[in-house]
Amino acid sequence: MSAAEQDSERQADDRLLHRLLFFSDAVFAIVLTLLVLELRPPETHDASSLASALGDMSDHFFAFGMSFALVAVFWAAHMTILRRLALFDWPTAWANLLFLAPVCLTPFASSLLGRGAFGPAAWVVYSCVLIATSAAMLILWLTASRGGGRLLGGISGRERAYRGLRAASPGLAFGAGLVVLHMGYLRLAQNCWVLIPTVYVLAALLLKPKSPKAAAAASDAD
Repeated sequence: MSAAEQDSERQADDRLLHRLLFFSDAVFAIVLTLLVLELRPPETHDASSLASALGDMSDHFFAFGMSFALVAVFWAAHMTILRRLALFDWPTAWANLLFLAPVCLTPFASSLLGRGAFGPAAWVVYSCVLIATSAAMLILWLTASRGGGRLLGGISGRERAYRGLRAASPGLAFGAGLVVLHMGYLRLAQNCWVLIPTVYVLAALLLKPKSPKAAAAASDAD
């Protein structure tokens, strides 16, 4: 293959990579928009009953806030993974579509949760969507970072494990919540999301790679 053909192929791969990133961001933007569209205003124009009607929507507001925060966490994790992607790769593109599929179900699960007043059946559906999203995020990361991170410009095994645990943290948290729910503790299960930052902290303490400056300082100290 000539140099001109190699350059043309590289430009085509760059365009595909940009399309992958723009498409993913557009999906996240639509999902966040659909979340707020589920907050339908109460059918009242009377000031005295408006406060009561808004109070009756508290479950919807809480479901929206929690879902918005979780989608934002997935978007930030997705951006962290793909911003380092130096080469377009079809397996990664398919893994990305697999990840976006449960993300698109979040508005449905959030609406179901709000309408179901956080009942056990609605919570099971919501948790399953979050577990599926987390599992797909882990698959996306493992696909993009395979081969020693050749698509990312190289990566250590420690960093791969660190970011893999972070990707799995929402699934671990909501999976634990389902176990607690099965034991009959609904309210405790609905607070399982607090395990996500806990897993983040543990991952940072146990697996987070040292920054280049910290590694150099440790080497100098030795």
